[in-house]
Amino acid sequence: MPRYYTVDEVNAFVPELTRIFNRVLQLRGQLRPLYKRLEEKRFAPVGDDFEPAIPGAPADVVRDRMMFKALIETLKGELAAVHEHGCQIKDLEIGLVDWLGRSGARDVCLCWRFGETEVGFFHDLDAGFAGRRPISELKPPLMAVH
Repeated sequence: MPRYYTVDEVNAFVPELTRIFNRVLQLRGQLRPLYKRLEEKRFAPVGDDFEPAIPGAPADVVRDRMMFKALIETLKGELAAVHEHGCQIKDLEIGLVDWLGRSGARDVCLCWRFGETEVGFFHDLDAGFAGRRPISELKPPLMAVH
């Protein structure tokens, strides 16, 4: 049986989620120029290839690949912390996150976007971000939400 969340439960996590996404955005900001530097030297990681030791690589490339790997591992840890709270990241670029909730007898997504101080919107499961509606339109769940 899926886990459903209430608006209050989600709102309790929003301050921590905001801190996490601040770190995620900082990490992504550090990764972009590092990747570009590696790409220009033809040593950019491909897929999960983050190992720094490449035969014949110059010392600066080894250093950059080591830094890249460390930043990626830190980023993965931050994203895992988000998932541990039962939500799904829908768009990492804008910090869009959904939790499964209920409105009356139907499942909905409680929707938060980085920068919002609380969960103010929800949408139908198949509607996505464009279908967001105010939380004030949520109906009380017809079943227990835990």
